[in-house]
Amino acid sequence: MAEDVQALLREAGAMPYGEARTVLAERALREAEALREHELIVRARLDLTQAYQYGGEPVKAFTVFSRNLADHDAEPGRWGHWETRELLWHFKWIVADMRRFPEIPLRRALDAIDDMERRYRQAGDLLHAVHAKRCFIAQHLGDEEGTREWLHRWRTTPRDNLSDCEACDTDSFAATLAHLGRDEDAIAAARPILEGQATCEVQPQGILTTLLLPYLRTGRHREAAQAHRRAYRLVQGNVAYLDDFGDHMEFCALTGNQARGLEILQRELPLLERPPSPSDARRFMACAALLLRRLEETGHGHLTVRRAGRDVPVPELRAAMEAGAREIAARFDARNGNDTSTRRLEATLAAAPLVDHLPLVAHHRPATAGSPHDHWRRGAAALPPDVDPSPGDGAASVSGEALSQVVSPETTSREAVTASAGAAGGPSAVEVAVGELAEAVAGFTVRGDRRRAALARVDLARAYLAAGRALDAAETAEEAAAMLSDGGRPDPAMPGDGDGDGDGERLDAVRRTLAAALRELGEGERELETLRLLRDPASLALLGDRLAARDEDRDAGRAYAEAGRLHRAAGDLPAAGRALAKAAKCVYYATSDLAPAVEAYAEAREALSAAGPEAARDLAELAYDEAIVLDWYDEQARAAELCHEAAGRFTALGDEDGVERARDLLASLSD
Repeated sequence: MAEDVQALLREAGAMPYGEARTVLAERALREAEALREHELIVRARLDLTQAYQYGGEPVKAFTVFSRNLADHDAEPGRWGHWETRELLWHFKWIVADMRRFPEIPLRRALDAIDDMERRYRQAGDLLHAVHAKRCFIAQHLGDEEGTREWLHRWRTTPRDNLSDCEACDTDSFAATLAHLGRDEDAIAAARPILEGQATCEVQPQGILTTLLLPYLRTGRHREAAQAHRRAYRLVQGNVAYLDDFGDHMEFCALTGNQARGLEILQRELPLLERPPSPSDARRFMACAALLLRRLEETGHGHLTVRRAGRDVPVPELRAAMEAGAREIAARFDARNGNDTSTRRLEATLAAAPLVDHLPLVAHHRPATAGSPHDHWRRGAAALPPDVDPSPGDGAASVSGEALSQVVSPETTSREAVTASAGAAGGPSAVEVAVGELAEAVAGFTVRGDRRRAALARVDLARAYLAAGRALDAAETAEEAAAMLSDGGRPDPAMPGDGDGDGDGERLDAVRRTLAAALRELGEGERELETLRLLRDPASLALLGDRLAARDEDRDAGRAYAEAGRLHRAAGDLPAAGRALAKAAKCVYYATSDLAPAVEAYAEAREALSAAGPEAARDLAELAYDEAIVLDWYDEQARAAELCHEAAGRFTALGDEDGVERARDLLASLSD
């Protein structure tokens, strides 16, 4: 039925771009075609074109777009104003994508933009976006004079209702200015997005990536580091940004951050197996090769990168990346009739560093003076009382040594540190903790003590979070989690390093910090991913809260139920009952069957009843909530019993508002 297709399209439209959304949009199109509903077919094709575009599969958009275009040209009268405008909007994507595939003849790409211009003129001389696309083609072909000419026309033509959104248009303009060597102008042009005046699906990550090299070339190193950190966080793991990953690896290679670049390469390399386009693959491989070259030049050519189930030596992977990029560049040159692509590629491969080393965060730097053990102790002691240091780390003992054997007691007690912190206008305790712990991480890193560098990061991430530095906290927590779960294993060559017992607890601790930081950063999806890795009841309950807020009641109910069972196993019956009560409400929301809801409420009641007086209010609220459920299913007699129970419990608590709520519900049952 048409309603089913519409429901599928709505469901797909509510999902983030990616494989799941695309699969749902494809299903909607198949069902619309089976119904032979023209309006639904058109809408489904338009939605699927967008899903392919933003989901990193632009090559699939060509066919769907072409079908819609042919359908429109055959019977334009059957197309409404909105559908026609969407078709013209998608024309911009197709024209842009055609230059990214060397298999598409240049003449065909040029004919396509001519056709786009004809249609945009028919729509009312809406040429702003047309001039922009011609500017990009000239830039792609190495026509610098043409690039400047079309840039002028683009910027002097008024915006219209087929122009790219203001944010993307600004990003494209800034990128063209940077290409022409006008870095200061590019940075100035980007101001509206940087100040939050304009945004969209791909901004601000797009403009931040665009400005990486302009920032570096103009000496704005702090801004460059912040742009890299913010932008990469927003796009990591998304195949649609494969070329941007190249830009970030290039940034790392040119700023002495080869370790960070290698981390990005290792994380994103699997996406190269399904690149959105040859152009994206070429950019990724070129910048990966540059990064690998810098690793070799700085004495790290012995490292390996995991690819397709094999540890590939850096020199071997570099050769493969260079060869792949050169092969694609040659195909573009053959298509375009010049050597522009190859010349640009070779310039990237041979690029020299712009900065010897640009620290991204405080602990990414050489250590200064003092023992990292001492810095760790003082930092852990300076953490605020509500930010407990991680178990078995700097606040306790290291390598079995007594505290007094490492640092004198007067320098490590929380009272001593906090008393001196903030005195005479000095730094706060949290600031002291951040400084000391950053120094500890740097010191352990210089010593090659990877295990302690990981453990000190656990505390540093907490200190950053307490200081309101959510981005620093998230990145530090991610580093610690990666080191503890993969590379932070005990080193047998280091006496007294321990056997790694408790690393699971420390890993959970830092993941909790990470989840909190991600929540502050607004990275909801990644917060959920992190919470799902935690199996302690508090984290599961928090996961339930996040899922319930997104109306994902079935999964929220499961998280609450598991939290309740873990609380009960630990003997915390009040917490168990509260979690199970939330689970029961989610079961009610998620199903159309009364039996599972009643069963879930019974489980919550059992736990709360066993909890004693502490759960008195919870039992009153549970009775009231279950009465609402039973009323919905027309079980008024049992609902009335629970209303009386709730009223009695609220009366015993002296809660007049609760009593009134219960009586109002009871009165409504008899209506």
